[in-house]
Amino acid sequence: MKVIYAQIAQSAGARPFEGSGWLELDTEYTVTSILAYPNGRVEIQVVADDQRNLAWVDSRAVMTIDETIPESWEARIGDGGVLEFAPPRWLVHGFWEDYYDGDSSAAQIVNEELDKILGRQTPHGMPDLNRQMTSQELQFAGEQVAAAQGTDRWKGLMLVLLHHIKEITAPLELQPILATAESYWLLGKGTPEALQLAQVSCRSYLNEFEPHTHLIEPGPKFARALLCILEPLGDENARTDTADWFAGVVWDIW
Repeated sequence: MKVIYAQIAQSAGARPFEGSGWLELDTEYTVTSILAYPNGRVEIQVVADDQRNLAWVDSRAVMTIDETIPESWEARIGDGGVLEFAPPRWLVHGFWEDYYDGDSSAAQIVNEELDKILGRQTPHGMPDLNRQMTSQELQFAGEQVAAAQGTDRWKGLMLVLLHHIKEITAPLELQPILATAESYWLLGKGTPEALQLAQVSCRSYLNEFEPHTHLIEPGPKFARALLCILEPLGDENARTDTADWFAGVVWDIW
């Protein structure tokens, strides 16, 4: 289901409503859940521009352009008679409280359900990657993906690393950066310059920690792995170095 954020003018005497500071006018957004209140008010949750965060907006502020309901949605009558349409794992009591408190398992569930709704699937030609891999194995897997998709071996490696890093829970602060990488490598959206700006943001995040914490704390460790997929171009030497670094950071295979 998709809508355009339009801030439609209100009729005379209608109760005022607010839009969302996360959204841009006349822009298309994917709907991830709906709340319908007994008093007639309807709110929709959409994926914000970074393709990772979620925002709520009054339904009167949007126009529907695609009425297709996601297969993963279910309906539930919640507290106070609120009718909720959303992925069932999001409807568990207390789920969103856990998510906004920074619970890593809740964040992982949100990411998994967003992948379903947005259609972010495993790239064509991706071999079985549900295991630890050495640098050589990562590079070979990248070559397989590149051959299957008819692309270059650098992008093939990036898709393999992206597949692996998505299996790791990303700190909330790094999720927009991960979303930029996903958009660039999986969806073909964005520019090399945007990817390099994301790299700068990732390094800034790392600079907030003491160097020795990079090896033991999950946030800095994830950031070090994330840097591997924020480089738009790379030659054969870079491919080897990147695979070496990723295997070392993620699985301690040096």
